[in-house]
Amino acid sequence: MKKILLAAALTTFSLTGFAATFTCYRYVNGHPTGTWIRVKADSKSEANAKAYARMKELGGRVDYAKCRY
Repeated sequence: MKKILLAAALTTFSLTGFAATFTCYRYVNGHPTGTWIRVKADSKSEANAKAYARMKELGGRVDYAKCRY
């Protein structure tokens, strides 16, 4: 009985999904500037978009953001 409940709980957890944490870097002229932020997102493209928007809000120049898992 415990195995069935555990399997059901694990299946439910895996089906509900969860946001992963990405580490994202600021790039200017094709080179990372050394600053980074952490972003929670469901996909890498979503993380790149969120990181770019947040870096623009923080100020400073940013050409694009590149994230890794």
